[in-house]
Amino acid sequence: MQWVNVILAVCCLGLGALHLTRLALMRGDRVGEASHAAMGLGMAAMYSPLGDPVPGPVWIVVFAGTGLWFAALAVRAGIGTRDAGYHVACAVAMLFVLTAGGHGTPGGHGGHPDVALLSVAALLLAGFFAWHALRCGDRLVAAARGGASCECAPEAPPPAGHAAGTVVGATAGPTAATRALTAGEAVAPGRLARVRSVRTATGAHIAMAGAMTVMCLGML
Repeated sequence: MQWVNVILAVCCLGLGALHLTRLALMRGDRVGEASHAAMGLGMAAMYSPLGDPVPGPVWIVVFAGTGLWFAALAVRAGIGTRDAGYHVACAVAMLFVLTAGGHGTPGGHGGHPDVALLSVAALLLAGFFAWHALRCGDRLVAAARGGASCECAPEAPPPAGHAAGTVVGATAGPTAATRALTAGEAVAPGRLARVRSVRTATGAHIAMAGAMTVMCLGML
């Protein structure tokens, strides 16, 4: 099954690179993009058959930090980002794999004595990410049919004045956030607009949630 890990490592590396590109292009939720980039690169390192070049404690600090950051935002009613809860779940899942499975080993519990409890936790996390992937997929299909927005975890809208007619505000709903992002993309070249688009972000959510589902199931 080593070839499966190679494929997953390459896919996660691509996701990390995508979010790093979006981080350089976006003016909105830069912390959220950085968190997704770290998650993609972290999963790529864990899946890599060549081993992880980054020491385990470094990853633990990174994901503990992002988890605490977004947990604080969630407590403050989502100020600054709209998908804080999802980022917290991602950080928890990465910390779970790093500590319970052994650094760099997505499968197995590394001889941990509480195997049953860890298996339940892994199954719950896998179910959450599978649900998230299906939810995002449903929204992409609905958007393709012209029935709804495709965003599954809206990012913060661009700053005020980024584009004429942009709707900005902490109380703006998903549809308003979509209009704001679309307005901001209108001034960008075609390829960059695709990288920045809500559809691209939603597709990345699906791929990353799928990879995390496989990783959590590998802990069983």
